[in-house]
Formats: sequence, C-alpha cells, structure tokens
Amino acid sequence: MTSLESMVTKLAPLRLYDFSEGSEINIELSVFAAELDTAFARLDEMTRECFIETAQSWGISEREKFTGKEKVSLSLEKRRELLKTAQYVTGADFRTPGFEEFVRSCGAQDFTYIEAPSVSKINLTINDDLDSGAKKLLEERLDAYCPAHCKMIIRYS
Repeated sequence: MTSLESMVTKLAPLRLYDFSEGSEINIELSVFAAELDTAFARLDEMTRECFIETAQSWGISEREKFTGKEKVSLSLEKRRELLKTAQYVTGADFRTPGFEEFVRSCGAQDFTYIEAPSVSKINLTINDDLDSGAKKLLEERLDAYCPAHCKMIIRYS
C-alpha cells in the first residue's frame, strides 16, 4: 500500500474530505505521499544495508573500506563471507585453527605456514594472486596479530 492509499484509507471514514481526482486534498496528500514514499524507501535501503547478510551495495563497500580495501572483483557472496569471517576473528586465538582463520579473514585462502617456536618465527607462504593493496593489508593485519617477540616472514608464490 502506498502512502497515499494509506492516508486516504485512514481519512475516508471521517467523511470530511473529497478525495476525487484533482481535488485540493487529493493534490496535497499526493505531494505528502510522494515524500513519505521516498523517505520509506530510504529507510528500507538503510535497514537492508545495515546488515552483512542483506546488504547489496554500499553496506558491503563501506564495511570493506573500514576493514581495509574494497574487493569489487569478488562476487557479492564471497565479499559477504570475508566480512563475516573478519567480524568474528579478533586475532586473540593463537592456536592453529585460530591462526588459519585469521589469515583467511585477511583475504588469503591458499597458504601454507611453518612455525618455528624455538626461534619465535612463522614462515607464511601465500599462493593466492593478491594485488599490492591486498598484500599490504595482509601484512599490516598479520603484523598487528603477531606477538612482539614473534617474527612473521611472508612470501608470495
């Protein structure tokens, strides 16, 4: 139901107004209704874009900018998946599954790593084809993730 139909339905039982085409009240209500429909459409868009699961455009892009860089070359579903992973990964889990999940949240999907705890070193090899921006983001996030005493060596194949 449009805003005009809603207003007419609510006001008609009062029998105070002439809602015929071209009447003053009909014209006034039409103007108000057009603006209300625009406002409701914007509210619907804001509500949709507010959540990762339902976002279609700027809701995804703005979150990606906040977490690093827009990934416009990826599908919408893949972008959603990466955002959801990044949302739940805080970097506080230093176990093997936590580290792997963190690396995936940075955008690398195909990687191997070797830990050398005796010398506090991790050798990470990224097999994905990442652009320079994605590499920089990955390196910054991994640097922030690793404890100060641990050295992270990243190689790209």
